Amino acid sequence: MTKIPDLQIEVQENLRRIIVTMPRSTYDAMFGLIPRGLCLLSGFGPDDRKASIPSHEFTLLARKAATTKARELGWLTQGERRATAWRDR
Repeated sequence: MTKIPDLQIEVQENLRRIIVTMPRSTYDAMFGLIPRGLCLLSGFGPDDRKASIPSHEFTLLARKAATTKARELGWLTQGERRATAWRDR
């Protein structure tokens, strides 16, 4: 079993974006808030040989970390989709 890496999370609140990086690797992922939740905007790429996990595992961990952070910020609520603009009218 691979060791779960430490991840760094940066919030760009005015843009509603969350950036997750893994120190000492080339991995980073940017998530943006859209009406249906968080969307991966960029970040999935080739494996980094120096990293302890492959790229696809990082992307899964990054999504989980970004979702947790979005809930802490009140952007998302557990088990509930955000209302879409056209439904609010």
